[in-house]
Amino acid sequence: MKFVFFGYDYSLEIAKALIADGHTLIRLFTFPCDSMFNFNTQLKNLAQNLNIPVTETPITPQDIENALKDGCTLFLAAGYPHKIPPIDEKQAYALNIHPSLLPKARGIMPLPYIIQQTPEAAGFTIHKISDKFDNGDIIYQEPLPVSAETDIEILSAQIAMRTPGVTVEIVRDISNLWHQAKPQDPAQATHVPPPDEAMRSLDWTQTIESLNQKGRAFGRFGVIATLQNRNFVVFNFKGWQEAHSNTPGDVLLAGPREIIVAAKDGYICLKEFHALEAAP
Repeated sequence: MKFVFFGYDYSLEIAKALIADGHTLIRLFTFPCDSMFNFNTQLKNLAQNLNIPVTETPITPQDIENALKDGCTLFLAAGYPHKIPPIDEKQAYALNIHPSLLPKARGIMPLPYIIQQTPEAAGFTIHKISDKFDNGDIIYQEPLPVSAETDIEILSAQIAMRTPGVTVEIVRDISNLWHQAKPQDPAQATHVPPPDEAMRSLDWTQTIESLNQKGRAFGRFGVIATLQNRNFVVFNFKGWQEAHSNTPGDVLLAGPREIIVAAKDGYICLKEFHALEAAP
């Protein structure tokens, strides 16, 4: 089967698994990456090795038409942020892999919300691409556990490890599974917007449990901390409960590699961070 893949380095193992199973990748679509939190270097290298085009601009209806003319019968997206134009299912299958149990937690970056608010939505869904984001009929779902130790890197890794093999099995039987797909229940649907700065900011008046949970929810994507009228982006921190008489937000230690800050019911140790502009 000839296929087109939409994604970036995080999801590239899915495309590589299909290639290993005998399918032919004919084109890659990605998006500009910051090479700090998301990357597409490996994807571009694969395109070069296979001598196929890779496109970073949003896909157009003409791109779909060109792929169909080249014999594409599968369009597969995993982590692609742009809306894919309609694809006639009489001509090709179109699938998206979403990192939640749809219809819960629709949206471009649901994992922080799942860890903090809706752990019951943890997992991934393979569904038909439809005219709306994350709205298509469900072909496959798999739940994943979220414990008090689960962070965004662990949950992301679990999804990344499971999806390549599952996708291969689904594509092998796609003609049957396509017709067995079940519509999503709109009454159960929830949508989460991309996390904003307020959601990513540490509030020193919160409990250590809440702050540690926020750290797990964002991990190396970073949270924002305001200390002594300076803003910091923090990529790694850990807190512990301890009774004290300090005011939340007080800095107890400011070293080159650690900063200790008082919170409501304990202390937070900032381990990886760098300063931003002064807070307004």
